[in-house]
Amino acid sequence: KAVFLANLPLLVTAFLLLSRNFSRSRIAIWLGTGMTFIILIAVIFLEPASLLQPSGRLVYYKESRYGRIEVQKDQEQFTLFVGGVPMFGTQNLSMAEETIHYPLSQLPRVQNILLISAEGGMMTELEKYRPASIDYVELDPKVAEVEFRFKMIKKIPGLKVIHQDGRAYLADSNKIYDAIIVNLSEPDTYQINRFFTDRFFDLARRHLAPHGVLSFAMKGFENYLAEPQRQKLSSLYNTVNDYFRHVLLLPGQKIFFLCSSQPLNTDIPALLARKNIPTRYIKGYYYGNLTHERIERLNALIDPLTPKNRDDYPQLMRLMFQQWFAKFSTSPTAFIAILAVVCMVYLIRISAEEFVLFSTGFTVMGSELLVIFAFQIFFGYIYFQIGIIVTVFLAGLLPGAWFGQRFRYRSKQTLALADGLLILLMGVLIVALRQGSYRLPVSFFLFYGFVVSLICGFQFPVALYLRGGDAPAVTQTFSADLIGAAFGTLITSVVLIPYFGIIWAAAGLIGLKMLSLVIIFGHHEKN
Repeated sequence: KAVFLANLPLLVTAFLLLSRNFSRSRIAIWLGTGMTFIILIAVIFLEPASLLQPSGRLVYYKESRYGRIEVQKDQEQFTLFVGGVPMFGTQNLSMAEETIHYPLSQLPRVQNILLISAEGGMMTELEKYRPASIDYVELDPKVAEVEFRFKMIKKIPGLKVIHQDGRAYLADSNKIYDAIIVNLSEPDTYQINRFFTDRFFDLARRHLAPHGVLSFAMKGFENYLAEPQRQKLSSLYNTVNDYFRHVLLLPGQKIFFLCSSQPLNTDIPALLARKNIPTRYIKGYYYGNLTHERIERLNALIDPLTPKNRDDYPQLMRLMFQQWFAKFSTSPTAFIAILAVVCMVYLIRISAEEFVLFSTGFTVMGSELLVIFAFQIFFGYIYFQIGIIVTVFLAGLLPGAWFGQRFRYRSKQTLALADGLLILLMGVLIVALRQGSYRLPVSFFLFYGFVVSLICGFQFPVALYLRGGDAPAVTQTFSADLIGAAFGTLITSVVLIPYFGIIWAAAGLIGLKMLSLVIIFGHHEKN
C-alpha cells in the first residue's frame, strides 16, 4: 500500500505532462498509464503471497507503524514473524522454562516482575510463582493483540500489558522489581543493542530490589565457542559487571546472563525443588546439559580486555559485523580500501568550491545517519519516524537555496560562514548526545535536521556563483554534492559508527568541514 500511495502522485504527474507534450501518442500514454496502475494495484494483493515460508501457511498479516507482522501456521504450531524475522512460536517449553526459572529461582520471594518481550509458554511458567504483578512491555499493540489472539501468550492474574518502549518505560517509571527479564534476540540492530549497553544496565540496576536479578541471553554454542561470539560475550560481561556485583553465565541453546547484587546459585533444580516449582525440561535435562565444569569453562573464557558496549560506542554492532563477515569468509577491508582510493582520486581532481559542496554533502548525510542511529538508541522505534527524519533533512534545501541566492555575492566569506555553522552544529550534537541523551525531545532532532539542510541548500548557489554559473559549473557542483552524499552515507554507516562510535563519527565530520575551511581560505590567499 505504501508503494502504491507513493507512486500514485508520480503516475498522475507523468500522465499529465506526457499528455500535454505528446498529444499525438495519447493512446500509448493511456495504455502505459493504465498498465502501470494495474501493476501497482496487483502488487497490493500479491504481496501476502510473497511472504509465505517454505513450510507453513500464512494465517495473519498486518502492517503496523512499527513493522510488518505475520503469523505462519505449521501443523498445530503458530510462529510470529516481525519484519520478516521469526520471533517465536507457541511450542518451545525448554526456552520458556530457562528464561523464567533461571532468574526467578534465585529470588527469596517473587512479587513484581518486568518482562521485556515474551514468547509462548512463559506466562504459564511465571504463573507458578504467583507474583503480585507482571508488567509485560511490548511496544507494538498489534503484536500483543496477535500473541493473545493465537494463544502464544496466556492471560494470567496480575498481568499488565504496557505498550511502550521497554527502555523508555524504565526511564519514566519509579517501580522497583524483583526481576527484570529481557527476552530479546541478539543485538544485531541499534534498536535491540540499546538493551545491552552500559546505560541500560545502570537503569535496570536502579529499578531492582536489593535481592533483584536481571536476566538476558545471547546465542549459545554446542562445543566450540567461535572468537567473534567470545568477544561479544566478553564485551557484555565487562559492561554489566560494572553495575552488578555477581554475574553468572549459564551455557546452553542460549547463554543466559544472570546479574545480581547477591550471590547466585548454579543448582537451579535444587532451588526449584525447595520452592515446590514443577518443571519438565529443567528437571529432566539440566544436570546433564549444564555440568559444573561446563559452566566454569564458559565463565573462564571471558576476555577482560574486550571493550565495553556503550550507547555512544556500540561495540557489539562492530562485533556483529565481524561475525557476519567471518561467517561468509569475507572482509570489508578490500571494499573500504577501494572506496578510499576512488574518493582520493576524485578529491584530487576537483576545485575548492566543489570540495566545499562535497564535504557538505558528506556531512549532511553523515549527520542524518547519526541522527537516525541516535534517535533509534534513545527512543527505540524508528520504523514510522524515519520518514519524518528524512523529510526534515530535505525540507531546508529550498529555503536555504533562496537565502544563498540573495547572499551569493559575498562569495568565500559566505561559504566559510556556512562551514563554521555546520561545525558548530556538529559540536552541539556531540554535547547534546553526551549530556542530554534521554532528556532530548524528538523536536530537537527534527529541528537539527532542518537547520543542517538549510545550510546545505544555502551553500549551493554561492559555490555555483564562484564557479561561473554556466552549465558545466552546474553539473560539476551538483555532482560534487551528490558524490559527497554517497560517500558520506557509505563511510559513516560502514566505517565511522561501527568502528569509532557515534561521538567520534561526529568528530570526524567536524574534521572534514575544518579541512574544507582550510581549503577555502588557502584558495582565497592563493588567488
